[in-house]
Amino acid sequence: MRLEIQCEDRIGMIRGILDFFIPYQIDIRLIETDSKRRCLYCGFPDIPFADLQSLLADIRRLDGVEDVKTVMFTPSEREYNALNTLLEALPDGVVAVDLKGYITMATELAAADLGVPIGVLVGKPLQQFIKGVNFSRMAWEDMAEGISKRIRLQNKSVLLEMKPIFVPDGEEHANLAGAVIHLKSQARLNRQTEHFKRAPDIEKHLETYFQKDVIQSAAMCDMLQKAKAFSIMSEPLLLYGGVGTGKKELLRALYQYWVELQADGGALMLRHAREMSAEDIAKLDHASGWFAIEELEYLAPELQVDLANWLLRQPEHSISEQGKVRLIGLTSLPKAQLISEQIHSTLYFALSCLQLRVPSLQERTDDLKGLVQQTLQRLCERYTVPMPSLTKAALVKMSLYSWPGNIKELENVCLQSLGLGKSQWDADDLALIDGSNEGVSLELVDGSLDKTLKLLESQLLRQLYPQYPSTRRLAKAVGLSHSAIANKLKEYNISG
Repeated sequence: MRLEIQCEDRIGMIRGILDFFIPYQIDIRLIETDSKRRCLYCGFPDIPFADLQSLLADIRRLDGVEDVKTVMFTPSEREYNALNTLLEALPDGVVAVDLKGYITMATELAAADLGVPIGVLVGKPLQQFIKGVNFSRMAWEDMAEGISKRIRLQNKSVLLEMKPIFVPDGEEHANLAGAVIHLKSQARLNRQTEHFKRAPDIEKHLETYFQKDVIQSAAMCDMLQKAKAFSIMSEPLLLYGGVGTGKKELLRALYQYWVELQADGGALMLRHAREMSAEDIAKLDHASGWFAIEELEYLAPELQVDLANWLLRQPEHSISEQGKVRLIGLTSLPKAQLISEQIHSTLYFALSCLQLRVPSLQERTDDLKGLVQQTLQRLCERYTVPMPSLTKAALVKMSLYSWPGNIKELENVCLQSLGLGKSQWDADDLALIDGSNEGVSLELVDGSLDKTLKLLESQLLRQLYPQYPSTRRLAKAVGLSHSAIANKLKEYNISG
């Protein structure tokens, strides 16, 4: 049992309070003071409720006592357990020793490194478990900056890092009290590095979608302009686009954009339609933030009706002021197919107050170079490999490709090409699906190779010119002079 007694800070106050415990024959196990909060904490075994009521009444009557109440723990107990939890959460084992080298505390991970149960460690000399380091004779005064040693524990190489513990005496002087020792293994360091590489950069979603290099295309600029406007509204939103266009990433970016404009945004909850239940819909009345349903077309028919009814019951969709939840549906189906085959019409019209289509990668050819660089940078950081460069032929091949799998396919192509280990990628290094240049004839025209090549050249330039809508940009993209490209465009009657 713990008591928190708020009282005046004066001489004799503690003695006066403790005298009340004597008639009840209470064995005080803990006494702690907090001068900043003007509180005294007492810990003792549980006593009968009647005795507790009487004791509290006696303490309250003491002059200078402002309040007294029971608490679950004292500030030092909370700090002690918070410290233990922090140490146990560290990726390395931790041991603390006193000036004689005796263990005063240890974590479970450290006990595992030393190969003994944690209960065996405390109170024993650390030298008993780590050979080759005499902790009892260590010159503590000479290790103010700490020391590092490579040791072996259970036939494994471990880095031992030791830092001194200093305890201030209240007069601006610190006394050496022992040391904290970290036991770092190569295997754990490698796991940390791997986790860091593979962890998603959630906080960068906003940067990713609003970077200048990846919003060069008119389709993306138009979509983001609408997206920003829709993000600060509270009505339901239908987010649709082809497979692999990055709808979830866009959703997270818009949510982050919205949160930055709100004092208290609430959570982003993302659920797949197949995992939805009636209980999830019932909980929406008490939720706050954005609730997004992935692959909306797979929502069960009875749940579609429940969700439509829930939407229709909402008098207004204010999540910033009234703490309501905003509903967002994600789908890869075209709107026409969605309403005609998959979604109940009532739900569709209730959910699609606002509609936002994510453009395909084929519509974003001006963004392609920036997307490739962005993707490669992320992959190279993950796999710790140098950043490759792309030849003009490789970029042209990517520009002409139809990208049926959109951004997801682009990521797959980059990952596969990265595995080749080349410092520069050419067109042949890109594993693209055959038949991407549909419509280009591979037969001789009038039995003439020259006419056939001119036809292929004209078709290629006609496809490239909208992506590089000036002679200078087009000339730079294909590696020809400005005048040569200008003559070819005039010859083939190609213009904006």
